[in-house]
Amino acid sequence: MFSRALVFSVLLTLLATFDGNPPRAARDSAASLAGAPVEKGLEIPAGTILPAKLDETLKVGAAKPGETLEARIMQEVPLPGEAKIAFRSIITGSVISAESDADGAGVSLTLRFDHLEYSGKTLSITTMLRAMASFASVRQAETPYGGSFHGSPAGWANTVQIGGDIRYGDGGEVKNRAKITVGKGVSGGVLVNVRANPEEGCEGPVGDDRPQALWLFSADACGLYGLKDVSVTRNGQAAPQGDITLHFRKSGSKLRAGTGMLFRVVARP
Repeated sequence: MFSRALVFSVLLTLLATFDGNPPRAARDSAASLAGAPVEKGLEIPAGTILPAKLDETLKVGAAKPGETLEARIMQEVPLPGEAKIAFRSIITGSVISAESDADGAGVSLTLRFDHLEYSGKTLSITTMLRAMASFASVRQAETPYGGSFHGSPAGWANTVQIGGDIRYGDGGEVKNRAKITVGKGVSGGVLVNVRANPEEGCEGPVGDDRPQALWLFSADACGLYGLKDVSVTRNGQAAPQGDITLHFRKSGSKLRAGTGMLFRVVARP
């Protein structure tokens, strides 16, 4: 049987015969034998929620196909096992199409958020839009109620989540409108069990019902919050998967930086 050193030597000889452009399989084998790590890609299961905030204002009337969009992950996202998506990782996307209404008053924008940048790597993903909240709604969810909590860390305050859940500070319970505990408050957000919202068209947990990071949103948050003159005509779950279409009744509308979003990773057919 060849020794490890001998096999490695043979591979190096083979690599030298490819004019500096060896096959990928050969490069990976040599790297592995040399002790260099061959990293596996991060796996994000279908059903995973990605809480994010839009980085820059999108001017609806001026939007063009191909325009790049970015949103930041606003709470560390735990994954099965010990993997995590770091706070402020970037979800990138683009404008797929921009179509004016027949009367010129409104605009339909189709967007796609399909890449996650983390730790210097980029991962392709397919997402749907579960919920979206205006900048003002995000600020309201960050504001303590029942007292100013001056002098106390911000996370200790009780707050009302977007959708109506109550978060009783870092480490405290999160209760829904029926006063049922759905999770707990953690630094930077909440970990809750996602719940269905049939009235708005959102399903419950997909796969395992593990606690998920929903940042400022309620366990059953679904649809639009505080966004007037906007409607979701396609959320990206059905084919073509990942295509999210928003209709704006006024072409002069803006989707402001700071708009909160809940994306959900969907399984590809």
